[in-house]
Amino acid sequence: MSALSETLALTNEASAQKAISLLSRARKVYCFGQGGSNVMAMEAWARFSTASSSFIHIADSHLQATASALCTKDDAILFFSYSGATKDMLDVLKPAKSNGAAIILITHFSNSPAAMLADVSLLCGPNESPLQSGSIAAKIGQLFIIDYLFHGFCLQNPEICAAARTATAQATARKLL
Repeated sequence: MSALSETLALTNEASAQKAISLLSRARKVYCFGQGGSNVMAMEAWARFSTASSSFIHIADSHLQATASALCTKDDAILFFSYSGATKDMLDVLKPAKSNGAAIILITHFSNSPAAMLADVSLLCGPNESPLQSGSIAAKIGQLFIIDYLFHGFCLQNPEICAAARTATAQATARKLL
C-alpha cells in the first residue's frame, strides 16, 4: 500500500498525459531497461502488445543500443530505471536522443542523468537505495505506472485498441482449456 501511495503522490498528471501522447504518436515504442528494470520493460511490452503492434521489447543491452542508434523522431523509448544512473542506460538513451526519438523515463530520481535526457519522467515510489535493485515495492510502483499509461493509451486510441484487444483475445482464447 505504501508503494502505491508514494507513487500516486509522485504522479504528475501533465507529465503522464505528455507520455501518453508521445506513446500514441510514435511509429515504434521500444520498451527498455537493464537488470530488474528490464523485467518491468518486458511487462510494459506484454501489456501494450494487446492493444498495439507498435510496442517492441529488446532484452539485450547491445541490441538495445543498436535499435537506439536507428531510432528516428517518429519513435519513442519507454525506459525503466529506478536509479536513472547506469552506464548501459546512457549508452542506449544518448543515441536515441541525438536522433530525435522521444524518451519516456520511469524512475524514482527526478535529477538523475537519465532524467536530464528524457522528454518526460514519471516518478515511482518508494524511496529506497538504487542498490536495493528490483524490490517488490519498487516494482509495484512501476506496475501502477504501466497500467496508468496503458489505460490512457487505450482512451486516446479507442478504435485501434478495441480492434487489437479483440484480435489478441481471440488469438489467446484458443489456448485456454
